[in-house]
Amino acid sequence: MEIYKVILLAIEQGITELLPISSSAHLILSAKLLDFKMDTYFLSLLHLGTTLSILIYFTPTLFKNIFQKKTLNFYLKVAISTIPVAMIGLLFESTIEDVLRGDLVIVISLILWGIVMIVVEKSKNEMEIDLHDITWKQSLVMGASQILALIPGTSRSGITTISGMLMGVNKYIALQYSFLLGIPILLGASGYALLKNINTQGFTSTHLLGIAVSAIVGILALQFLKKIKRTNWLTLFGYYRIFLGILILLTILF
Repeated sequence: MEIYKVILLAIEQGITELLPISSSAHLILSAKLLDFKMDTYFLSLLHLGTTLSILIYFTPTLFKNIFQKKTLNFYLKVAISTIPVAMIGLLFESTIEDVLRGDLVIVISLILWGIVMIVVEKSKNEMEIDLHDITWKQSLVMGASQILALIPGTSRSGITTISGMLMGVNKYIALQYSFLLGIPILLGASGYALLKNINTQGFTSTHLLGIAVSAIVGILALQFLKKIKRTNWLTLFGYYRIFLGILILLTILF
């Protein structure tokens, strides 16, 4: 592996996984431009890096009063809400890998969900609540919506934020909760890929570099999200997705 390509892709993963613009779409397309073999194993390792960044960033939230009933109930909500996407991901792994990674699928997903982001942000007024106060119904809907994120170009954080807003959750709280929902599924997917492929593909210092870079950049991306103006930021990402989708479509056609 050329180290500079690994670093570039890890930086891209750290940014795009935590913004609602689809990391899988960016990585699949960038890998093609860089002539880099982006297989599920390497993609999972990069996801492991950003999962570590989420764990580090949300340590105060995750490990505060961990033995209180409210906190244990919170953990249970997150864990159970990730079961649907885990089951679908395992059952349709080969279909996702072989069929849904086409350029046209990515283009449609980028543009479609970009439009939805803009429309939902303009039409929804959500109440500010604490992360631990998200209801079981809200959590299960947000968790199930992650199934759509198995389609490249959708964005897991984007679709869970949208579904949370539609359930009455404040968009920034919904985005934060989407990160926490991602911890068990991303750790599980990364662990599964490691166990499945490590004997054939190994684990090298280059792999470790990719994990480290994506983790560091992921923490910086989370800090950025905390500081940006919260008004209409989802619309901004929506327009970016539409622009990127059109740009990719033009490259396909011409």
